[in-house]
Order: sequence, then structure tokens, then C-alpha cells
Amino acid sequence: MKKKTNTAQLIRFLVFHFSLFTFLVSSAQTYEFHIEQGLAAAHQQQYDEAIEQFRQALRLAPDDIRNALTYANIAQMQLAKGESHQALNSYDIALGIAPENLPILKARANLLLSLGNVNKAILDYTKILDINPTDTLSLLNRAYIHQQRRDYQSAKNDYEHLLTLQPDNYPALLGVAILFQKAGKPQEAITRLTLLIDQHPDRAELYSVRAEIEAEAHQPELALMDLDKAISLEPENKNLILTRAYLHLQEDHKHLARQDFERAIQLGVPRGQLKEELKQCK
Repeated sequence: MKKKTNTAQLIRFLVFHFSLFTFLVSSAQTYEFHIEQGLAAAHQQQYDEAIEQFRQALRLAPDDIRNALTYANIAQMQLAKGESHQALNSYDIALGIAPENLPILKARANLLLSLGNVNKAILDYTKILDINPTDTLSLLNRAYIHQQRRDYQSAKNDYEHLLTLQPDNYPALLGVAILFQKAGKPQEAITRLTLLIDQHPDRAELYSVRAEIEAEAHQPELALMDLDKAISLEPENKNLILTRAYLHLQEDHKHLARQDFERAIQLGVPRGQLKEELKQCK
């Protein structure tokens, strides 16, 4: 009798654990199935369907370490829908699961920067650089934030570190030139920009930045020459045309200033916005 009882208990034990094993395997397969369905929907730009598939996977396995990537996938879908703040929340959850996941950290840092939240963005970029000091994009973005915060020495350090890794990095070279401008060293800034223009003669922004520095240094003739060149490269850039218009007006070139203001209006600047400027051109 005791043997029969033991046999029955063993059978129940095996049935229970086999059922549990089957459930776990089924759940794992279902999790992966929903992830695959979500990725397929994302590929078809069916973002709501993709989010729902990813959320179904999360409901099936709420403690799965892979959920960090699943929340990151949800964030990408929310960004595609223009839901930036919801995406930020999803990245926060993802990083709560995997706090040192570099691709997710970079994605959140870039989103924070695009939203203008530089105080939080710089924390993410710093964490990224603590993990990988040679991440050039994070160096560039952190330097930009330092520059915006007027921490010019820290910005210079990041730009110089980046340039040791990539000596021809265009944004870093431009950033260093602008730093000299901000630091009150216009001639050094102009020298840097001139070297950069020699390497990239077709970039209108370089002539525009040099023109700005030349105007600040009371060299309006040189500034106008650079603006002429910039506009020849980008003839429909209304910001460049307005910049030249104001400089013409400042130099009492009223006829030329009016021409530029009228051209800016043709390119979409509301006439009412330039009402006072047009009066000054008479």
C-alpha cells in the first residue's frame, strides 16, 4: 500500500513539474512571438500595433531582463508617433532595468538634449563617457552643452579630447573656433575658421560664423563679403539674407538693406515683422 502511495505521489510530482516546464517554455516562446510581431509591425510603420505587441510581451514576463530592450522599443515607437515625453518615460523604465546599457543611455541622452533638458542630458553623456571615454558623439554633445552653459574650459577639454580621436572632426573644429569667439579672442577664432574654410569651401555656415565675428570686431566690409559668399552658396536661406540686411542697415546702405528685407519677405518672413526695418530703409 505504501508503495502505491509513493508511486501516486511521484506521478503527481512529475505531472506538476512537467506542466510547469511546459508553461515556462510556452511563455518564453510567446514572449518572443510578441516581440517578433512587434518588430514586424514597426517595420510596417504600424506603431500602435507594435506597442501593443511589446506590451503583451511585458505582461507575460514582467521580470525578464530583456524587458529593458522591449521598453526601449516602445520608446522608439512613441518617438515615431511624436510622443517625446512618453518615450522619455519608457527610456527611464528601460534604464531602471539595465542602467548601464549604452545604446539606451545614448538614446535617452539625445532625447533629453532635443527637448532642451541639458541638465539631465549632460548626466547621461557623462555616464556614457565614464563607461566608454572614446564615444565621440557623446563628447561632442557634452562639449556643446558645456558651451551653452558658458563652461568654456570644460567644452574645450571635450573638444580637444575628441580631436585627439578624430583630428578632422568638422563639428569639433567649428566648436573650437566658436569657443575662441565666446572667450573674446576674435582673431584666433577667425584664423581657425579660415583654416576650416580652406578645407570646406562650400559650407555656407562657416562664412556666416566668420562674418558674425568680423562684424563684432568692427570689420563690416569683411563681414559683408563673407555674407555675400554664404548667400551665394545658399541663396534661399532667409536667415542669412536677414543678417546681411541688418548689417547693410547698420552701415547705412539703405537701398541694399531694403532689397534684402524684401527678398526675405518673398522667402516667407511676414512683412509685418519687418515693418519698422522697412521704414528705416526710406
